[in-house]
Amino acid sequence: MGGGGNDAAKEANRAEAQRQKNIAQSTAQINTIFNDPGRTAQYDKLAGDTTAFYRTDLDKQQADATRGLKFALARSGQIGGSVQADKNTQLGEDYLKGVIKASRLGQQAGANLRAQDETSRANLIAMAQNGLDATTATQNAATALRSNLESGMSTATANTFGDAFGDFANIYKQSQDAAALRSGQKYAYNTLYQPGFGYGGRP
Repeated sequence: MGGGGNDAAKEANRAEAQRQKNIAQSTAQINTIFNDPGRTAQYDKLAGDTTAFYRTDLDKQQADATRGLKFALARSGQIGGSVQADKNTQLGEDYLKGVIKASRLGQQAGANLRAQDETSRANLIAMAQNGLDATTATQNAATALRSNLESGMSTATANTFGDAFGDFANIYKQSQDAAALRSGQKYAYNTLYQPGFGYGGRP
């Protein structure tokens, strides 16, 4: 009876040792996949690509704002004056803020991908502790990395950059409104007092 009990205990110990060995192997495989230096390069590339994407949008907005400001100042006769200098300074400051924002969005994209990977790693390790073999763990880890990268790339640029030069759009609109108002006043003046339209002329 005693010998049988010892054999059962030994077999249980061997089984547990094998289980722990399998867990260690699966976990090691998972960590090897997720710790690949190439993945770190992908974090950096996603961050750089995302920053470049938003910088392109920012540069287009700057060109539009610069052009609109030039027209607005020309309409109001303020080209070359202190107002133009002040507005150009503000335009430069807004652009620098936009550059910082684009960089921050890029860094956030890289950080989000890294966070997704860590969540996937933790889930796979939990599965390994419940019996996931090393081969399947390797396959699942590679699949998770691909899926996370695809998701990260699609969501990183899903939102618009936003209006970096909103004040300048208002300046341009105000200049348009003022030009329209002046045009309306001129039309009213000519209509009411110009002899050719039948007012003030000879009967």
